[in-house]
Amino acid sequence: MRYWSVLFALVSVLVIATFVYAPFDDDWWLPSYRATNAQSIATLEDIQIQAPESATALVALRDLDGPAAPEQLETVDQTRAWLDRQSARLDQAIQSNFLTTRSRALESQVARTRDSVVEARNLLGTSEGPEAIDQVVAELGRLETMAGETLASVVEPGGSLRATVSTAAGQIDHLYILLLVITGITFIGVAVALVLILWKFRAQPGRRAHYSHGSLRLEIIWTVIPAAILVFIALYQLRAWADIKIQSTWPDVRPLAEVTARQFQWKIRYPGPDGRFGTDDDLHTVNDLHFVKDEPTIIHLKSEDVIHSFFLPQMRIKQDAVPGMTIPVLFDARKAGRYELLCAELCGWGHYKMRSQVTVHESQDEFNEWMAQSLREQELSDPTASPASADVANASGLRVE
Repeated sequence: MRYWSVLFALVSVLVIATFVYAPFDDDWWLPSYRATNAQSIATLEDIQIQAPESATALVALRDLDGPAAPEQLETVDQTRAWLDRQSARLDQAIQSNFLTTRSRALESQVARTRDSVVEARNLLGTSEGPEAIDQVVAELGRLETMAGETLASVVEPGGSLRATVSTAAGQIDHLYILLLVITGITFIGVAVALVLILWKFRAQPGRRAHYSHGSLRLEIIWTVIPAAILVFIALYQLRAWADIKIQSTWPDVRPLAEVTARQFQWKIRYPGPDGRFGTDDDLHTVNDLHFVKDEPTIIHLKSEDVIHSFFLPQMRIKQDAVPGMTIPVLFDARKAGRYELLCAELCGWGHYKMRSQVTVHESQDEFNEWMAQSLREQELSDPTASPASADVANASGLRVE
């Protein structure tokens, strides 16, 4: 029995060490993210490396005097085939909800670059050949830049989980550490007591078992102490709960967006230049949430199908999305950058890929610029959309409060 007691003690020490260490491991979720999206990340890395190499190879064909030789045409055809492969790989990334908006933008850029390559191939050796090659090189440069920016948003998703990125993060972390200390001390105390009892009352020759009916005093003690701890925790967390969940304590700001969860993506709708939801100039995105640093942000959370959970890890915000309900959620960020929005509720077979890109802009002007550009791109991609004409043209002056 003594050996089992020692083994139990060693296992307890290992469990305690893991229990204490894991929450403080920087970016513990990032390796899982990279492993899940390894193929999509490899696509971005390939584009970033191969695009400038292809541009260099094509520049050599810029000033051809006369028809292109077969080997020169082969260089162009290889670039075209490479672009076809990247388009197919990006389509797979979109199907797996990998940064959907950015992946679609990349796919569109690949298509434009491919069209330029086809046109340049037809014009090689003519007076228009140099201009066509210059156009391909420019498109490849834009493709490389977009891939690099998207890759950076994955590799650097906003910093360590230990950083207090939002106002709520400090309060939540404080409560978490308090609970960790209370439960840790309890766990260690119980484990040590169990090991000591196993050791002290182990079977020995000549020792007879002793029966005890119990102790009322001990039962009262181990009932009153946990109850007192629970009452203390309930009262101690009231301020944090009020600041994060009670709407009467929130700042008076207009909702930034409507976020609708569905299997398996986040649909986001921003009010357009008129500042109202449900009108023709609304901006619609998928898996792409934007807001401004140091500004209190409110979104209206909905669900189209089952229960989901809106979770911003670095900002320590989590709220269930319940079908049939519209739930306001308040959050902010003290640091500009790119973060992640995850679903923290098992919502079906595709739960693992239900994530969204979150961009925190440095200033309101930067957010307005993104908003205006996104509205223009939305109009171009949807010919049936009602034009916002002057409103869209002036969208850089839009301020969502």
